[in-house]
Formats: sequence, C-alpha cells, structure tokens
Amino acid sequence: MEVEIREAALCLIRRQNAFLVAEIRDPETGTVLHRPPGGGVERGESPIDAVRRELYEELGVTLTAVRELGVTLTAVRELGTLDHIWFWKGREIRERAWLFAASSTDDVRLIRGETPDVVEANGQRIKTIWRPIEDTKDLPPLCPPLLIDFLRWA
Repeated sequence: MEVEIREAALCLIRRQNAFLVAEIRDPETGTVLHRPPGGGVERGESPIDAVRRELYEELGVTLTAVRELGVTLTAVRELGTLDHIWFWKGREIRERAWLFAASSTDDVRLIRGETPDVVEANGQRIKTIWRPIEDTKDLPPLCPPLLIDFLRWA
C-alpha cells in the first residue's frame, strides 16, 4: 500500500453546540468521514497561514481571529497538533494535523447557520454540515478521530 506523509491545517469553527465539518466520501471504498475545513500546508508556509488560505480558497471565508488549540494528555498529541493515520483512495495517510479554532462570526453565512460547500481546486463541491458535539453515535467517524477532545478549547 502506498504511504503518503503530509501536514494539514484544520479549523474547528464552532456554532453553539456544533462545529462545521465537510462530509467526505472515499471514492474507492465509499467510506464517509467528517473532517473540519482546511487542507495541506505548502512548502514554506506556516500552519496558520495555510488554514487562512485554505478556508478562503475552499469556503470563501476570511478568518479574523484564529487561535491554535492547546495541550492534551495523549503522547501522540503535542501543542496544537494531532498526529494520526487514516486511509484515503487506497493510500495510508500519515498526517500531522495543526488544529485551529475560529469563530462562526467571521462570515454572515456561518452566523445564519448555513453550510457553504467546500469547493476544491478541481471544482469538486463537498457538502458541509454542523455536526453536534454530543449525541454523535449515528454519525460518520471524525478525521482525525480525536478532534472531539479539542473542542473544549474551540
């Protein structure tokens, strides 16, 4: 199996007792995951610049106040980062995810509770939803899976 190593900058945008996620479907397996908006950190780019760029490119949202999320107690997690492995399009993805929090007040659509589509560079549109923080037993898994632990700081 092919292995990809990457860094990503993801943004937890909270609105009341929910946070915005893209509902992504693996085209090879059909597996559905919930993943916060964001994307890859480009060479020479800081994670905070990457998250600002990605949210502007994919959602048309200009972030004003962004903050890196704090420390947790698990050894694989460091200040504001979450190392994890996931599988996508037949590849194993080893990813360091830089996690940031932003306010839903940065965009009028988010204030109203709308769910703007993520628009990828290739034009593909991916729907978003406001995922509840609690009562998630019937929802797809999160990617990264330990995101819920970071919501206390979001």
